Amino acid sequence: MNICAIITEYNPFHAGHAHQITEIRRRLPDCAVISLMSGNYVQRGEPAIWDKYLRAACAVAANGPDLVLELPLTAALSSAEGFAQGGMRLADALGCVTHLSFGCETGTEERLMQLAACLNTDEFSARLRALLPDSASYAHAAAAAAQELCPQAASLLDSPNDLLAVQYCRFLQQICPQVQPVAVRRRGAAHDGAPEDGIPSASHVRRLLRAGQEDEAFSLLPSACRERGSTARRHSWDDLAPAMLPYLRRLTPEEIRTLPGVSEGLENRFYQACQKAQSLDELWDKVRSRRHPLSRVRRLTLCAYLGITQQLTTLPPAFVTVLAMNARGREVLRTMKQTCSLPMIVKPTQARALTGTAARLWNLTLSADDQFYFPAPAGTSWTQTPFYRRPH
Repeated sequence: MNICAIITEYNPFHAGHAHQITEIRRRLPDCAVISLMSGNYVQRGEPAIWDKYLRAACAVAANGPDLVLELPLTAALSSAEGFAQGGMRLADALGCVTHLSFGCETGTEERLMQLAACLNTDEFSARLRALLPDSASYAHAAAAAAQELCPQAASLLDSPNDLLAVQYCRFLQQICPQVQPVAVRRRGAAHDGAPEDGIPSASHVRRLLRAGQEDEAFSLLPSACRERGSTARRHSWDDLAPAMLPYLRRLTPEEIRTLPGVSEGLENRFYQACQKAQSLDELWDKVRSRRHPLSRVRRLTLCAYLGITQQLTTLPPAFVTVLAMNARGREVLRTMKQTCSLPMIVKPTQARALTGTAARLWNLTLSADDQFYFPAPAGTSWTQTPFYRRPH
């Protein structure tokens, strides 16, 4: 059985995501599609608009993936590099993935893999280190190093989606080279853009929902999302802010130094901002810079609040959480029972058997979910069960 994985967020699932899955099934007939999806927090550093079980159910119900598994929290709140690495680690642990699909703007598998191979060399790493001190950001230094060493493909780093696609290819080559890449050209809206050809960006839909323009927002989503999302609770920073600022003021520079991506004195800048800021927006404005863009500062804020340290981000996946499936996805799960190297958590109560590092990471996710679901009672995650779409 061909099994194609997609590393996703579905925040929320829309026509652009559906196009990718349609294209996968066109190219790989009789292929099962699995989504490795961010949970209740997403890579741009914010709470997801809907909870993970609802977003997964919307995707499967809208004829999307056959199976949705949760991407580890530590990967979901990482940079593009950490996000891609965490997804590929999970795909490799499943033991049955044959293909990896990702969206791109201009690249082909050949060009993306060519640039990824360049970025995986010691020569690139050395040149990147040399350029970083005088560069405005890591991204600028990486682009300059790529231009020197692989000029024929370096322009791929100019597009956010191609940049992420290159990271997928990098870690595909490093972690599971037997997996074949499937690049799908994006259709519709650009990154963060308004709808084109009836296909919106997920951020545009979120802006409409948070502005109270529900009719316009849901007109851009599949009917399965409209049915489930219209009455669902919508999450935002407003849910977290009252508890976050007092908590962040308790952190010391030494504690902040242990967080992911903190270097070059950022711990002192973040500490001072936490002591003075009266809102999250003010905090982010005091910390952000050309070297530290807003998404990175937001991820840092969430990691500080949720207890995600740099050491935790280095740990490999320790379990697999199932969020939604259809009948084909259930077949894939049966296959995974023979191939997967990790415990499979279909019902949350199965996590009570986890020990050691796996139990530690589960409890980290459980605690983060409690913050997300507040003011619902603590332990709400224990009552969740995967969505199952029955055959018609």
